[in-house]
Amino acid sequence: MKLNRRHLLLSAALGSLAGRAWTAPNAARPAAPLLPALRIYIPGGAGGGWDQTGRALGEAIQAAGLVPKVDYENKGGKGGTIGLADFVERFDHDPAALMIGGMVMVGAIAASAPKVTLAQVTPLARLTNDYLAIVALPKSPFANLKAMNAQLQQKVASVTFTGGSLGGVDHMLAGMVVRQLKLDTNELQYLPMTAAKESIALLEAGKAQVLISGYSELKAEIDAKRLVPLAVSSARSLHGIPSLSEQALPIELANWRGVFCPAGITDVQKSVLRSIVLGAAESAPWSQTLKDKDWMPALLSGTAFAQSLEIDSSIAGVVAHMLKLRS
Repeated sequence: MKLNRRHLLLSAALGSLAGRAWTAPNAARPAAPLLPALRIYIPGGAGGGWDQTGRALGEAIQAAGLVPKVDYENKGGKGGTIGLADFVERFDHDPAALMIGGMVMVGAIAASAPKVTLAQVTPLARLTNDYLAIVALPKSPFANLKAMNAQLQQKVASVTFTGGSLGGVDHMLAGMVVRQLKLDTNELQYLPMTAAKESIALLEAGKAQVLISGYSELKAEIDAKRLVPLAVSSARSLHGIPSLSEQALPIELANWRGVFCPAGITDVQKSVLRSIVLGAAESAPWSQTLKDKDWMPALLSGTAFAQSLEIDSSIAGVVAHMLKLRS
């Protein structure tokens, strides 16, 4: 896993450098809306990270006066690949449609090799990074990461993980933990769900013992002490949670979220949509959302985002193969 971690860190470094290359638009309220209406397509379940991102972005777009009317559509399943295919089929030539996506979808594509991939849409902007939290119930025997690791070392299959889609970042992180412990990833037990609340229900029903999801999706439950954090996937402790690396598992993995538009529209129409997204991303409402939800800003646009996406797709393919996640 050392090679994989080095690639992940290289990807983050390249993304950080490339992010300085673009020039953001003036965030002032425009004289007139750039479009009369906009659809934000969310290829995930209600309440999940993509849903939160899409609706927060839509609110920022409206508050900035960029588009007066924003509609939302959810269609989850298989790491967003079901929604991706539906978006491409229905909205490929729609100049007023955006789709939310991220590293989860990149991983799901690497794992399942669907017919429709991110090559059929145009990347507009990366918005945020969200590190993953590994949590358990307060009544769980896993009071800390050491206890969880000890149980895995006794029998990998005795611990069932739950989280997002098959092959997504949550699944990847579970596999990386097992591999770092020098255990057989073929024995990994993982139940994919479309939203964190569904995974929490699995914990409460005793069908899973450990949940992996973006910290922002679990923050309220952690703050209310309904979930106990065991580790976070950042390099160092974050939000008061010790990192995996600080607990002898040198793993770092971030879950970014971004925005895509149809590939079948004109360059001018793509430019309008990019201006809307970047204008919202520079607005005061969006800045407040980042603070409220503990999202890490990671704005990247245009060619720089496309290049970063290529790197992440390559990394996801390697990890899916190494961890035998490819279905």
